[in-house]
Amino acid sequence: MKAKLSLGIMVLSAVLAGLILRFGFSGERNFEDAALGTMTVSYEARSIDGRDIHTTKQREKEIAEMLSVASDGRRSTLILGNSQTHSINQKKEGEVVYPEILDRAFSERTVLTNSLPNANLQEFYLILNWWLETVIFDQIVVPVFMDDLREDGLREDFLTALIQENFALSGELDDFDQSLNEQLRSLQPQTHAESSESSDSETPQDFVEKEINSWLAAHSKTWANRPNARGDLFMKLYSWRNILFNISATTKRKMIPARMSKNLLALDRILERTSEDSIDVLLYIPPIRRDVEVPYDLAEYAQFKSEVESMAAAYSHVQFKNWEGIVPGELWGLKASTNGKKEPELDFMHFQFKGHQILADSILTALKP
Repeated sequence: MKAKLSLGIMVLSAVLAGLILRFGFSGERNFEDAALGTMTVSYEARSIDGRDIHTTKQREKEIAEMLSVASDGRRSTLILGNSQTHSINQKKEGEVVYPEILDRAFSERTVLTNSLPNANLQEFYLILNWWLETVIFDQIVVPVFMDDLREDGLREDFLTALIQENFALSGELDDFDQSLNEQLRSLQPQTHAESSESSDSETPQDFVEKEINSWLAAHSKTWANRPNARGDLFMKLYSWRNILFNISATTKRKMIPARMSKNLLALDRILERTSEDSIDVLLYIPPIRRDVEVPYDLAEYAQFKSEVESMAAAYSHVQFKNWEGIVPGELWGLKASTNGKKEPELDFMHFQFKGHQILADSILTALKP
């Protein structure tokens, strides 16, 4: 009787989930660009001969082309970044992001870029170590966004190559490194042995649930669209939260101490690793909209900048720059409301092509001997 009840609940849940998917979340969406706003589009840098030199999701083709560019024999620079690195506000034909401007300006140097939206420094640390297994860099460029110190965890969609290759940090590992390795391992597919073991211990409920999922995936495009449904649901929850608490783009964002601590530790590991490998580092506070007050607690923001500068000063191979105010207010954009109001909100992260030119010129001046 209990088994029949459980089966009935599962079938009813599957039907309800299918109806929600069908009538509530049937559209296709690109959630990695959700934070860009309506006036900003993604753009990934390409070499002058049209090859990929920029990746956000570590797609196989992009990585293969980037490695082919890196094998050309020129010295290599790696840029790490977030959505500011791979997006342009009010983009016009022929406009490109600053990594592409830099690659064309350095005639004897290759510039490769790995950016990911809302990147945290723990992901930067892992990505850097993965790249260094294959490519010899003598320069890296690392922006440190206060917003991104609020982020935590590793995201499967943006660490594809690391997961597929079962990458893990090696050498003398402390608790922090081991924790990152464990998080990576949790994202990796089950091995055959693990899959067999799981199959042996499978309960009737597991079997029935798996069969229902398989049948629905094969017969329903809507059911196969569940990842979009999850993304859509989270976006709606995010919007409802903003409406409930009257949160907008200009609302002050407080730091989350535990997350900030982990991200700053990851930054220190980046500086340690590059020191060991004799890689020059350009560490900078990125541009932010300054024609209005920044959406941070000003005391926390000042402390954040001071702490990053102090960390850079502890290493002779690190050059620190504060470029928070180099892009003037008229070059920033707007984005759709996130709190249910009709008026667009100010965009503090993404600027127009001229902003990319200004940032590229600043990086170029800093990196050139």
